[in-house]
Amino acid sequence: MINELKEECRSSLRCCGARKIDDIRYAHMKYPKLLSMMDFYVDRYEIEGFGLVMSMHTKSKMGMELLTMSFMPNGLTLPYLLIDAMEMKKKRCVFIEYYGCGYEGLSEDKLRDVYEKYKDLEDYEEKENWYIRERRDYSLIKKGDEKQLIEMTKDSLKAYLDSIKDGSYDEDYKRKLMDFRDRMINEGNPSSRTLEMLLKKQGAIDFMKEVVMGFPDVI
Repeated sequence: MINELKEECRSSLRCCGARKIDDIRYAHMKYPKLLSMMDFYVDRYEIEGFGLVMSMHTKSKMGMELLTMSFMPNGLTLPYLLIDAMEMKKKRCVFIEYYGCGYEGLSEDKLRDVYEKYKDLEDYEEKENWYIRERRDYSLIKKGDEKQLIEMTKDSLKAYLDSIKDGSYDEDYKRKLMDFRDRMINEGNPSSRTLEMLLKKQGAIDFMKEVVMGFPDVI
């Protein structure tokens, strides 16, 4: 599932004219460095008129694979999109997480349409955390059939990227996105423990600011 989703992400980004950012610092990271148990493969892109995108593929020697895709609008009035997918043995789940960061007036009609299509898939039960309460109500946190999860992700990506043309730039929204990024760093996020293990505390902060939730020419 993960490889198919990764290729779908690349295809979608090519279709919308995304430019790949070459950055050897984070392209392939290992933990531990000498006898790797986990490998992290990171790709970064810039979409003109939108902002930055990150894709991180994690492979574990225990057989678990993760894919994280982060879509950070540079003040364009689309929600911040975080996609997390996981497969291990027979377990499959995908999180399509939308965050409005306290801003009203987002371009979200197409995203709600996708929610209506997939809302009846089986929910994945999460542990309570602060960021869960910040999600838009059309987020999809699902588990189960691999084919359905792949289709859900493909439709979500298409709807999101198609919505770029519906958005407009708002400096106030960009400030709210930056504030939300600070909260994800200071209050914790799903990757906090892993990133600190991999990059130490300051390295994890820099990675969040520059790569996961970066803005063009802003750190």
